Amino acid sequence: MTDCRQDNKRSSVSLFVHGSFHRYFSVPYVFLTRFLTIGIPTVRRQQSNYFLETLDSLLNCTYQENIPNIYIVIFLADFNATWKYEMANIIEQKYSKIVRDGTLQIIEAPTEFYPSLDHLNHTYNDPIAKRKWRSKQNVDYAFLWLYSKELSKYYMQMEDDIFTVPGYINIIKEFIEEQKTDWTCLEFSELGFIGKLYHSKYLEKLAKTVLLFYEEQPVDYTFLYFNILILQGSRIIRRPTLFQHVGFHSSLPGKIQPLKDKYFDNIKKTLHGDNPPAKVHTTLITSPDFLPDLAYSKDDGYFWAHAAPVVDDTIHVLFDEPQSLEKVVILSGSQQHPTDKIENGRLDACLSVKISGDNRIECFNNIFLGYSEDGTFLADNLEMKLNKFMVTCLKVTFTKSQQWWLIIKEIAVFVSKAH
Repeated sequence: MTDCRQDNKRSSVSLFVHGSFHRYFSVPYVFLTRFLTIGIPTVRRQQSNYFLETLDSLLNCTYQENIPNIYIVIFLADFNATWKYEMANIIEQKYSKIVRDGTLQIIEAPTEFYPSLDHLNHTYNDPIAKRKWRSKQNVDYAFLWLYSKELSKYYMQMEDDIFTVPGYINIIKEFIEEQKTDWTCLEFSELGFIGKLYHSKYLEKLAKTVLLFYEEQPVDYTFLYFNILILQGSRIIRRPTLFQHVGFHSSLPGKIQPLKDKYFDNIKKTLHGDNPPAKVHTTLITSPDFLPDLAYSKDDGYFWAHAAPVVDDTIHVLFDEPQSLEKVVILSGSQQHPTDKIENGRLDACLSVKISGDNRIECFNNIFLGYSEDGTFLADNLEMKLNKFMVTCLKVTFTKSQQWWLIIKEIAVFVSKAH
């Protein structure tokens, strides 16, 4: 009897690839292939629900010019029909424009898509409730992938309890372009199955693999084996990561999941300096994603050096035109990376500079403005200190070598209003 039960489960799994899809609020045209599909399965939670905040973060942090290049597929994966109907209408009312144009798609699965979730294999010493939860979750993912496999060139898996950073789509594009060898999966979060990006051409194979082992292990493990089968031998994780887990109460009733991605940083500028036109130069090793100018820009962004500063490393803020300054504030480190700060540094105002052909900057007639304190430079009342001299350049010098990398999250320059 036991063997027959197992055979019936496996045979039903083999039919899933040919299941039918139900999409809420269908639009009357064929979807054109886009750059990226973001898939989000969601179910009812007994306590906190983070889904709408997740969707807001993804949409608000997508630049408008990127909206026509993405699809977001919401899979209402709960078995409660009333909840699905109500949630679909909430989404449609809040995001009606992108639902109507097909950018945001809301789907559900037919009941017959799912195998029996009774008499599951006892693995990882999990209790029955958890085995049912993770087995159903595997099937949820597979259904979402099969629906999404032809929508776009790439597909990224998302959970319903995350937030992201502004411009994340462009950062994903840049990271893809940086890859010099063939790859199967790029990761934009180190946690679970959040922010995993695949070529869409692999989605059907991935779905079949996860379905084959749907009751044996969670997708967090299966996808790593799948990547090896498609000849990616090691993980490719983009750091800093782009998605942070915010959920505390899991979709598994009673489970607490306070996981945080230690490589995520969402740094907002708060000082809003005048920041007259200038270029930022440094002797530190830089990354194309976190260039020094981002710390000075009035837009969100920060500089993250990809090596620890050593003694006599420098950062120069070279003004396009000499400036009369009132205050300078430089903030380093972050909540997620508090050690990536200026430990020992001095700040000088340079009245004249010499730039050599190799972009090397030499400063002359320097006026000392202060040492760093707990990762921060604060130099105010500068009209008095500078004796009304015009400043050509600001120079940060590291006076001791450091152990940790460096984040400059904001450089705020305030000019004198008397000029």
